[in-house]
Amino acid sequence: MIDRDSPLWWVFAAGTAALQLAVLFPGMVTREQKIFVSCGPVATFLALTGFSAVNEWPLAQMLPYYCAINLGLITGMLGHRKALRSYMADRAENPSLPEDGTATPWALQMAFTLPVFLGLAFWYMRG
Repeated sequence: MIDRDSPLWWVFAAGTAALQLAVLFPGMVTREQKIFVSCGPVATFLALTGFSAVNEWPLAQMLPYYCAINLGLITGMLGHRKALRSYMADRAENPSLPEDGTATPWALQMAFTLPVFLGLAFWYMRG
């Protein structure tokens, strides 16, 4: 098993961030949507960096959690590319529609995958 402080976690973190963009980008129809989606991995990394600083934990030890979040989002979206694109096209055509991301077909899948991957990351880091 890879060491918790291994520099390979930086490679895995970059890879999962790129994979997340590769999965989500095809579903975006406007430039604004693509910019918003591209901020996701950065915002997640900044949040974990802040958490790491506040709790005085090494940032390298937060990377498995970062990878888990990215993998949870990626697997939560698998199989929903057409539905995502349709949803985002509707949002682009009617920006005044109320946001209701919980009614999307991937919401249940993501509600399962995120806790599973985060649970595995917690298990790995505490074990």
